[in-house]
Amino acid sequence: MVIDKRPQSWLFIASKCDPRGAPLRFLPRGVYRRKNGPNCAWFNQLSRSAKIFRFEAGKSTNLSWNQMDMSAPEYIEKNSILRKDLTFPYRLLRPANASGQCLFVLHGSGVDETTMLPLARQIAPRSMIVAARGRIPQEDGFRWFERITPTSFEQTSIRAETAAYAQFATEVSRQHGLDLQRATFLGYSNGANVVSSLMLLHPGLVRQAALLRAMPVLDASPMTDLGGTRVLIVAGAADQTYGPFAPALVTLFSERRAEVDARIVASGHEFGDADAAILRQWLAAPAPAA
Repeated sequence: MVIDKRPQSWLFIASKCDPRGAPLRFLPRGVYRRKNGPNCAWFNQLSRSAKIFRFEAGKSTNLSWNQMDMSAPEYIEKNSILRKDLTFPYRLLRPANASGQCLFVLHGSGVDETTMLPLARQIAPRSMIVAARGRIPQEDGFRWFERITPTSFEQTSIRAETAAYAQFATEVSRQHGLDLQRATFLGYSNGANVVSSLMLLHPGLVRQAALLRAMPVLDASPMTDLGGTRVLIVAGAADQTYGPFAPALVTLFSERRAEVDARIVASGHEFGDADAAILRQWLAAPAPAA
C-alpha cells in the first residue's frame, strides 16, 4: 500500500472504486475517508498494485507515480509552505534551475491548490509556480466564487473574487520578483473560469492563458480588446456539464481578437495525460509580442 502524506500531493489510491459506491476524498495529513463519511477501513486492504489517481472535483484521472512525484529536494521544504501574507493563501515553487518563466495555477472546485501542482511540474518543470487557494469553502475544499447551479454563478461574487485575484497576482509578482510578461495562467474548471473573467475584466494582466474545461460565466461580458493575448481552450468530448459551452467560449475570445487555440480531448470533465501533452506543446510555442 502506498500512502503519500506530503503536503503537495493529495492523492487517493483505489483499485476501481469504493465497493459501497462512495467516492473517496483525501484530506490533509494522510486521513482518507469517504465523502461525508467515516474513515475507510477497507482502504487499508488495497494492494500495492492499486492504481494511483488524482482527485479533481469529483473525478479521477490516471497519472503515473513519476508524474505525481513531488520529491525533488527544491520542492519539499521551503516550497511546501502555505503562505498567508497576501489576499489568497498560496504556495510558491521555485525550481533550482528556474527559467524566469512563471505559471499561475488555479484549481477546480471542492479541492485546493495542491491538486494542480503535479500537472504544473509535469508541463513546466523549470517555471516558477504560483498556486493560490480559492477563498470560498466547498465541502472539504474550496472554490473561487459562489455558484447558483453547476452552470450559473453569482455575478457579484465573480467580479469581487476576480478583482481580488488580480490584486493578488500583481502583489505576488512584485513581492517575489516575477515577470507577468512571461507568465502563463493555467486554470481548471472553476479556476479556468476565474482566468477567463480575469482577462475580460482586468485587461493587460494576462497575456497567456490555458483554460481546461471552462465555460463563459459572466452574464454580460465586456468587449475587451484582447489583441496580443494567447488563449488555449481544451474541452472534454464527454464533458456533459461544461463541454456544450466550449464553442461559445471560443467565440467570445475570438470576437475580442485573442489568438485562440481550441482543442478537444477524449475525456470527461477530468484532465489527464492528453491535456498535459497539449499544454507542453502549446507552452513551447512563442509567446505573443509585448
